[in-house]
Amino acid sequence: MTIDIQINKANGESFTFEQYGIIVKDFVVSSIPIDPVYAKPEGSDRRVDYGATYDARTIKVPFEARAHDLHDYPLLRDFLFEKILDKEPFYIREMRRAKKLAYAFVDTNEAPRMMEDTENSFIGGKRYLVRLQNVFELEQMELDGEGELIFETTDLPFAESIGTTQDIQRNGISANDELWGFGMGLEAVDDALIYTHNAIAGNTFRIFNAGNVPIHPFEQDLKITISNVVGSTELFQLVNLTNGSRARINVPLKNTDEVIYDGPNVTRNSLTFLRDTRKDFIELSPGWNSFQIYYCDRATIAFDFPFYYQ
Repeated sequence: MTIDIQINKANGESFTFEQYGIIVKDFVVSSIPIDPVYAKPEGSDRRVDYGATYDARTIKVPFEARAHDLHDYPLLRDFLFEKILDKEPFYIREMRRAKKLAYAFVDTNEAPRMMEDTENSFIGGKRYLVRLQNVFELEQMELDGEGELIFETTDLPFAESIGTTQDIQRNGISANDELWGFGMGLEAVDDALIYTHNAIAGNTFRIFNAGNVPIHPFEQDLKITISNVVGSTELFQLVNLTNGSRARINVPLKNTDEVIYDGPNVTRNSLTFLRDTRKDFIELSPGWNSFQIYYCDRATIAFDFPFYYQ
């Protein structure tokens, strides 16, 4: 078995197929379907392009189930039904071996052991929120059964990082915690590890979005916390100089205030605060985003969001 998957349910249940003796043959992720919108004016050969959106993507997992005996086979089948048939979406992660499974060379008196890097491990820190799409059945051959699971993304079609930027702020990037890995767009520079800034008026600071998908607070998870504001007498404003998006507050902020933009929701000291803003929101472009604060002397700005990948 060179491939495995981990399933993480909303209720906290987590398991892999390997631990139940189910052999995963492949993990096939489709590209994201593009859903264009066109109009064709009467009497014209041209089409008017009104843009496009992304649709749900699928993940196919062909598998083989091996029972211990003929009575065990229907139990294994029913176990799969119990674990996979769920109305609630769940996260799925891909696991693979870095090398083919093989025994290592050992001395005569040593116990047998496998070569290094032959255990299934996570492919970086990406996951997909999915639900089972197909009706599956097992084709029985003696004690073995073969089938295929087809999962479909439910919320967004993108892969997302398990860790968030505040995990990086607290702990940096470690290959040992299975939150991060190669192919996630991360940069090994000090600035890319800072997601809480003590901003000063007139100076810029940068936030790094390691994903290759723009982040909009109405679509993706994005939490911005504004605190320790000094010198705000009329307004407060945070501007993303990279893409022009901004968040403007129409009243002065105190040093003791904590304003949180959490997706489309805005609070000050845990109370609804949207009506005191201009109702605009910060967006993040892929890569580096430069920011500046206005109408105050300084403030602490903390960003917390996962990365998204096509």
